[in-house]
Amino acid sequence: MMGFMLLSFILGFFIAVRPFWPQPNLKRIDYEEFLRQQSVYRQYKVIDIRDATDYWADPTPDTINISLGRLAFTWEKYLLREDNVIIMSPGVLQSKKAARILRKRGFKCLYVMKYKVDVIS
Repeated sequence: MMGFMLLSFILGFFIAVRPFWPQPNLKRIDYEEFLRQQSVYRQYKVIDIRDATDYWADPTPDTINISLGRLAFTWEKYLLREDNVIIMSPGVLQSKKAARILRKRGFKCLYVMKYKVDVIS
């Protein structure tokens, strides 16, 4: 009984900490830099993992919208394993989860870009 409780605790701890685990070779790109140098990033596929309603409320040109919940099932429709992929997301945890999903599918060259911060005028 004590062994089962210890195993449950260790498993629960691992599940709780896993989203914060660093992703190896995951490079970050600044959103403003991306906008300034879009011609450099033309060969990259940019996926926006926000929900479709959020994406259509404020779309970013030349990006592919695949919500995080659908990414594991529909990535083959838009991406090849050889593609250089930039993951655009509103937060760090979502981008790490998307990177884990794509790494499991064989993607090697992944970048993360935090979605633009709203400017209050």
